[in-house]
Amino acid sequence: MAKGTGYPRCLLLSCVVLLPGLSGCATSVEPTNLTHASATFAATPLMAAAASGNLDRVVALTETGESLNILTENGSPLMAAVAAKQDRIAWYLLSEGAAPDLAAAGAQTPLMVASSQGSRRLVQLLLSAGAQVNASNANGYTPVMRAAEQGHLSVVKLLLAAGANVNVSQGGESLLMKIVASGDLLTAEMLLAAGADVNYRSPEGHTALDVARATSSQDLEMLLVQAGARH
Repeated sequence: MAKGTGYPRCLLLSCVVLLPGLSGCATSVEPTNLTHASATFAATPLMAAAASGNLDRVVALTETGESLNILTENGSPLMAAVAAKQDRIAWYLLSEGAAPDLAAAGAQTPLMVASSQGSRRLVQLLLSAGAQVNASNANGYTPVMRAAEQGHLSVVKLLLAAGANVNVSQGGESLLMKIVASGDLLTAEMLLAAGADVNYRSPEGHTALDVARATSSQDLEMLLVQAGARH
C-alpha cells in the first residue's frame, strides 16, 4: 500500500463487511508487525490513535512498524477501537492482521465488549475475522451473555447464528434464568426459540420457572410453561 492513501489493504474480512469511507478488496501483503508483545499504554501511541478514531494516524503508525498485537494494561489497539466504537479503525486493524481475541488471561475479549455495547457492526466484523463466539472471561461470561443481559436482541441473534452456546451458565445460573430474572420477555423468547433448556436446574435445584414465579412475572411464567417448563 502506498503511503498517504488513507485506505487500508484488505483481507477476506473486507469482502464480508463494508464500512463507509473504505474501499473494496485488493491484494493483501502479509504484515510483519503481528508479533504478540506487552507494553504500557503510555508507550503505545497506537492505542490512543485507535481510541480517538484517527485513521490516518493509525495507518501511519502501522506503516512505521507499530505492533498491532501489543497488549497494554488497557488491552490491545483493537480493544481500544472496539471500546470506543470506532468501526473503521477496528476494520483496518483486523484487515491488517490484528488478533481478534487478544486480551489478558481471564479478561474480556473485544467481542465481549462489542456485544455488551450492542455494536452489531463491530460484532459482525470480529466474527468475520474469526473471533471466538464462545470465549469466556474469568467470571464465566461469554459474548452472548453480555449481549443478552443488555437486551441487545439483534446482537444476540447474530451471535446465536454464529454458534453461540444458548445453554451457557455462569455462577450456577443458566443464561435463560438470568434473562427471566431481569424480566426481559423478548430475549427470553429468543433464547427459547434457539433451544435454551427450559428445565435447567441450578445447584440449588432452581429453574427459570422458579425465578419467574419468585419475581411475579406472569408473562414469563406463561412463556416458560408453554415451552415445556415442569412444575
